[in-house]
Amino acid sequence: MNKNFKLILLILFLTTFTGCSSLDVETVDTSTSTTSTQIEATTSTIISTTTSTTTTTTTIFSKTIENIEDAQSKLKELNLYNGDINGINNSETKNAIREFQRLSGLVVDGILGPLTKAALEKGEASYIAIGEGDVDTVETVVYSAEIEDAQRKLKELNLYTKDIDGINGIGTKNAIREFQRLSGLVVDGILGPITKAALEKGEASYIEIGEGTSDSTTTTTIPVETSYASIGRVPTQNYSDGVNSPVNGLPMPGGANNSIVIGVKNDNNVNARPQSGPQNADAVVEVLVEGGMTRFINIFYQSDTTYHGPIRSARPTDPTVLKPLGGVLVVSGATGGLIPQIEAMGVPVITDRRPEFFRISSRRAPHNLYADTNKLKEHALSRGYKKVETPQPLFPWGDPTFSEWTSNSYLTLSFSGYTRTTWTWNGNKYTRTYYDAYKNKSSDNVHTTIDINGNSSQISTDTVIALFCEPYLHPLQLPSVKTVGEGRAIIAHGGKLIDARWKRGSNEDPFHIIDSNNNILYVPKGKVWISLVPNTKSPSFG
Repeated sequence: MNKNFKLILLILFLTTFTGCSSLDVETVDTSTSTTSTQIEATTSTIISTTTSTTTTTTTIFSKTIENIEDAQSKLKELNLYNGDINGINNSETKNAIREFQRLSGLVVDGILGPLTKAALEKGEASYIAIGEGDVDTVETVVYSAEIEDAQRKLKELNLYTKDIDGINGIGTKNAIREFQRLSGLVVDGILGPITKAALEKGEASYIEIGEGTSDSTTTTTIPVETSYASIGRVPTQNYSDGVNSPVNGLPMPGGANNSIVIGVKNDNNVNARPQSGPQNADAVVEVLVEGGMTRFINIFYQSDTTYHGPIRSARPTDPTVLKPLGGVLVVSGATGGLIPQIEAMGVPVITDRRPEFFRISSRRAPHNLYADTNKLKEHALSRGYKKVETPQPLFPWGDPTFSEWTSNSYLTLSFSGYTRTTWTWNGNKYTRTYYDAYKNKSSDNVHTTIDINGNSSQISTDTVIALFCEPYLHPLQLPSVKTVGEGRAIIAHGGKLIDARWKRGSNEDPFHIIDSNNNILYVPKGKVWISLVPNTKSPSFG
């Protein structure tokens, strides 16, 4: 019996033994006596049979991913895609591919290339492992309206030739670098505020390089942004430092663990719901992040929970709401270079520590990182992060005259074309529903939280404060909003609503709520949900 016949029998035996209907025999090496192993790191599971004279490598694949329809089917199995399996490479499909690429540690470009196909064939086995000491930093910009605008302008200047898709890929960065070079700017490929302002001027920003003239000393005049001066503490009514909570104005219970203010980031990805934490926090701040999604900062001062999560990474807006409270930001890592910027603002950061942090087994990384806020406060104090003796009130807490407010049954806030939330007055509280394009086409998904015992409840709050802020793209290419300056403010409480203004002179300041004549308006005390909404989006209410 020759060697080849023996190998065929061996393959037939493996087929019968494993129950597989077919085998993809990738390599059969009978020409050498040297033992060898073929490794395909991102595409397959390998079964190897080796003797002293022959090495046989047999690769077993799951369903082959050949086209968009195959990818949609697999992404649906992985709970990353909720659309129709129709073979159409639409935005929903591309977003699902991007999410899979991010979870698998691949380049996040939304393209079904050979590496992504091969990784999809492995499914969850391709997901990167995040171990006990790892930091969750595998994140990237999915879509940005500012990048899309830049691509359009760069194409007008004949510097960009690829698709206008709002994705900050290599082609976009190279075009930005070329524009920066022509304009005499720092050539780093980042669409920062100076580059953006110059790009708005187009060719007028190009420097003139004459005979014997170096472009290294030429600068471009950029419009200077409005500067503000601190306006100090807000006035209050029936409020006492050390008695009432600065976070929501309510009297603090005796024995409350108000040793320090912490703000813990909460994921709001479709795979992160239901979250744990918002139902326990003194207040919640909702902020825009990449991909048109949002995340929460759950603020704890007099309250605590042993089960908060999933915890995700920092964003530029986070420290601006914690600074006036002397708070500590608790996150799971951040885009490179951001945490030093946050700490330079005077806001300490805690990230990925054991035993304060832990991972739960019922969810996949990165949506399984949780923490105990009691332990987080203890750790913050052990690090020397001392709280402000009596943190100032975050808003002008008081007892407003509701005769100036209008009756209100709902308030809908749009953060992007992908995310919209609705708060509905039920006679006792405002309850939360949402629209998430990554989940489905429904506008009234009930948003629930879950506790450590598995008990679920709909998110609710006493007061909704919507602050409409100017959006911008941080130099690290992170969508953000400005919380210094002034803008529209909508406050809903007790089935009543007032349309007002907010103003703030620095990150040290609390949020002053004022009327059209610059008179202070008091905010009702109670559990509060603070939505930082891009001022390019209009609310609806009634």
